[in-house]
Amino acid sequence: MYVWLGIDVSDQLTDLRAKAEAVDREMGFSHSCYTLPYHISVKMSFPLAEEQFPACLQAVTDYFQSLSPFAVEIRGMEWEETIAWIRMKDSPALNGIHDHLNTLLGDRFGVGLHPYDCDYKFHTTLFMDDDVQKVGTALARVADHPLPDTLRVSRFLIGTSPSGALGTYSVHTVVDVD
Repeated sequence: MYVWLGIDVSDQLTDLRAKAEAVDREMGFSHSCYTLPYHISVKMSFPLAEEQFPACLQAVTDYFQSLSPFAVEIRGMEWEETIAWIRMKDSPALNGIHDHLNTLLGDRFGVGLHPYDCDYKFHTTLFMDDDVQKVGTALARVADHPLPDTLRVSRFLIGTSPSGALGTYSVHTVVDVD
């Protein structure tokens, strides 16, 4: 199985999501980003033995519950080849979460670092496709949509996929913090 971890920001980007999801459907993206809520990824998804999942779920839930709400600044919309996203500014809070998860998962469950974890870019995916031009065209269609300066972090997501294939991920657990 595969596990993914994120921060739910759907409720703060509802108008943009509706606009981008309509573009996604209209253009027929091969990798729709709209099977999950809008979220800020905090670690690259990773494979995990099914028998380890309950303990991993508890450890990550406990960690998320130890956090307090905070704000994340938005850097803006960006396009990198086959993906367009809302990029977040690096911050001590985001970097701390990413680093803590890498250590926790590595030490307790043998989860290795994905190369992407070594230069992590906090983001919320808008569009993804093998057709680079299609991604750029889609981003251009939503690029004029205003973004807030910051997003409030108070809800974390833990999700799974049986195979790790795009489109097969789902939310397993929601952790709200106060």
